[in-house]
Amino acid sequence: MPTRDMSRWETSIDKVVSEGETEEIIVRGHRMSELIGKLTFADAMFLMLQGRLPTKAQSRVLDALLVASIEHGIAPPSMIARCYASYGTSLQAAVGAGITAFGDRMGGLGEQLAQLLVQRLAPLLAKGEPQDAALDELAGAIVADAVARKQRVPGYGIPLHDLDPRAPLVLDIARQEGVFGPYCRLGMAIEAALAKARGGRTVPMNVDGVSAVVALDLGFDWRATRLFLLTPRTVSFAAHYLEEQ
Repeated sequence: MPTRDMSRWETSIDKVVSEGETEEIIVRGHRMSELIGKLTFADAMFLMLQGRLPTKAQSRVLDALLVASIEHGIAPPSMIARCYASYGTSLQAAVGAGITAFGDRMGGLGEQLAQLLVQRLAPLLAKGEPQDAALDELAGAIVADAVARKQRVPGYGIPLHDLDPRAPLVLDIARQEGVFGPYCRLGMAIEAALAKARGGRTVPMNVDGVSAVVALDLGFDWRATRLFLLTPRTVSFAAHYLEEQ
């Protein structure tokens, strides 16, 4: 059977060049040699996922989101990494196990919210930039649906805090940088609708929720939302693993 030269494999994401004296990696149309030392990791992540370089504003907002998601105490995934260290397992196994611990109940709620918002907001966005009144009405409908089904709105509420200290800071930076778009606005409208439905008791947006609305306003596919928690947490798991050792 014919074989394929893997050095000539090419996708829309990547191309490896090894011809004569030219040794290069082309990432989304950009030479790696021209990216190293010029891009932040957040910039490179943006480029990989969207195929274009971010603006300075988008870069700052994404970086803030990654920093906000890097650590949150001795959560079960962090304990898993520590347990792996105690048993003499490798760092990559510990990090991988911590990542696979995240699921639909914890760590994956941002994706659920992002999918919900994309589906529900699409009809309004088709007509142009939605007005506040329209977003408030949509937020009320989303909350009413969740109450009728006796379900939580994903991305809101956090057991360890009365108010997630990370979410407002990331949203403030999004406002400062002009990245506070219709999804962030709808996210805040849902928070207000939840408080109204609960007699004034606040159910604040958490870091999963803020990752959803910010990622969508940055132009990311809703299916990528979990990456903005999982990617920084790999560093956290490694830190827990090393400390436990």
